[in-house]
Amino acid sequence: MALFSFIKNELTEAKYIRSPSDTVGRSDSSIAESFYDHLLMLQQMRFENPAWAKRYAQDTLRYMDFTNVRSGATDLHNLAAILNNPGKFSDKMGADFSNIRFDELGFKRYLRNIVNNHYDASQDRSFLMNMQRNLGISNSVISAMRRVAADYGHSTPGERSSIAMRMSNSMRHDNRFRSDMFAPYAAAMKSRNVVPQEKPGMSLAAKTALATIAGAVAGYQFGKWISK
Repeated sequence: MALFSFIKNELTEAKYIRSPSDTVGRSDSSIAESFYDHLLMLQQMRFENPAWAKRYAQDTLRYMDFTNVRSGATDLHNLAAILNNPGKFSDKMGADFSNIRFDELGFKRYLRNIVNNHYDASQDRSFLMNMQRNLGISNSVISAMRRVAADYGHSTPGERSSIAMRMSNSMRHDNRFRSDMFAPYAAAMKSRNVVPQEKPGMSLAAKTALATIAGAVAGYQFGKWISK
């Protein structure tokens, strides 16, 4: 119970992108990939912690549109606002966003499906694939994670573990661990045994070895999916 109280308190306000000044020096591709990482994490949380995902989707839709970065919005909302209104941020970021197109209507529909507990695997596959294409993201690892997340209900424990470990490692870069989504996500992956568990009293060397093995397994699994 204490765990979920902690998760509840961690929600509702952006911590990664709180104001337009947080976009200074960032590239259009880094914002696009960060948004997409958050999107895939939310997709995974639909299955691992549906109540949290529903509330986060509601909070992301709170302002009804994606016109500006707001400190009281979610990080997913603020990243979407940047991609949806590149003219407001291109000067600060030194990026032109010419290769990026944001599907606001599709994004809203996706969030409303989460809020209404409506899941359609084929619709999710189409939405996530089109969003990745529209954002100009060609990274093969992200493509592999998208395939697992889009059909998460039929994925294996190994696939779920691999996407969680890859995502956790990704979020630790560029201060993305500050995101309002990171702590609840990491807690859910641990409580649901999606990622390998550390045993009480485990030494630093043992923890490092566990992380190394888990990372190798994740890399192997994604290598197989990418080659399909």
